Amino acid sequence: MIRILIIDDARDRAAWLKASLELAGFDVVGLLSWEQVDEDSIGAASADVIIVDANAPGRDTLEQISLMSNTLEKPVVVLGAQKDQHSIREAMRAGVSAYVAHEIQGEDLSAIIHVAAARFAEHKRLRDELKEAKSQLSERKLVDRAKGILMADHGYSEPDAYKRMRSMAMSKGKRLAEVAEAIIMAKELGA
Repeated sequence: MIRILIIDDARDRAAWLKASLELAGFDVVGLLSWEQVDEDSIGAASADVIIVDANAPGRDTLEQISLMSNTLEKPVVVLGAQKDQHSIREAMRAGVSAYVAHEIQGEDLSAIIHVAAARFAEHKRLRDELKEAKSQLSERKLVDRAKGILMADHGYSEPDAYKRMRSMAMSKGKRLAEVAEAIIMAKELGA
């Protein structure tokens, strides 16, 4: 069962949303006003999806949404949002998974939440892949730089420098990038 946290300052609307979500089979784990929102209160709710009302999302609201989406890694659904392109762009930059700028019916909620969760998961997968690719590129640059140092200082050929680094990594039980960092650091300290 998907756990939902609702953030809304309007009690009547929050109560309607809670009842509609529960009727649709969701577990509403918390109701917060914007005043109550911080990293601890959101984390304590252990929600899978966060639904926020943001009739006029200001800078503080967008920062809080960014915290929820990016730092806490939760999909965020914004309801009752502004229809102008600037607000939509800013909300998407903040990490919103679904942005609903029209009145919704209770029966719409299930599809909105499932799409938001799927979109968030896909976006997270892409972010993780990008992070891994950047990490691999960074490590590759370190290895290439360390090979250059070994080639210049010890007269190794490129394949021999690489073999030497691999041998050092295996004998010390370290990753190749760690050995490369050590070679670079030793060179910088000795220079």
